[in-house]
Amino acid sequence: MSPLFSLVILTASLLSVLAAPSNSNAAVPGKRYSGWGTYFDDRRNACPGMKYSFNEPIVAVNAHKFDKSLCGKYVRANLRGSSTKKVYKIVDICRGCDKNSLDFSKSGLRQLTKSGMVRIDWEVLKSSKPTPTTTSIKTATKTKTTTKPTKTPSSKKYSGRGTWFSDTSGSCGQKFSQSDMIVALNRAQMGALYGKGSKCGQKVRVFAKGYPGKYVDAVIRDTCPSQYCSYGALDLSRAVFQKFAPLKKGVLQLEWQFL
Repeated sequence: MSPLFSLVILTASLLSVLAAPSNSNAAVPGKRYSGWGTYFDDRRNACPGMKYSFNEPIVAVNAHKFDKSLCGKYVRANLRGSSTKKVYKIVDICRGCDKNSLDFSKSGLRQLTKSGMVRIDWEVLKSSKPTPTTTSIKTATKTKTTTKPTKTPSSKKYSGRGTWFSDTSGSCGQKFSQSDMIVALNRAQMGALYGKGSKCGQKVRVFAKGYPGKYVDAVIRDTCPSQYCSYGALDLSRAVFQKFAPLKKGVLQLEWQFL
């Protein structure tokens, strides 16, 4: 075999290795997956150089199925049991999502449901761009004005004790990390876990008395039992609690609002 031919084969092999997904569990285009759909509004920067707006129909893929080779590709998603499908662009990773789950931009999730957490089916599209028949981009433009009020807290404020907990999964059915900005809502205010009116996945803005000018936006991922949390109380992840004080403080007096 000539040295030149050997070099060609070696180069082709190297290119195929570089093109292959680094995650052997990465989502396969055309294959259907079932999981949870939630929303996010923070950047994890797992897709270097990816530019996007949270007013666009975008998703972050769960860490188990994510690979950088998916960045910029599209997924088609629908509510479990629904034939209505929407197309979203993959822009990031969701490390706190369950296996086979997706994190949507809030305006993107609103194309499917008004709930903050729903069961979904989805697949990565084989084509690099959505088909011309999709209306997901136009829909996102229409919903842009409806997302602005969500950045302002509701007028209603609640007060209660703020404690911290160490769990990594909760009643909302999602795993999370104690480095995530999440809270457990008291049982009295939690209501139904799923469907319309569910507080799972909803955001809250948390203030602590004695720490003026400081607040944390967090996501509800669990329920705090009534024997530990009365009406108005929140159980905070360690990361949220430590934004205000060391864990040894134990208890904070909170004021908070739904976003």
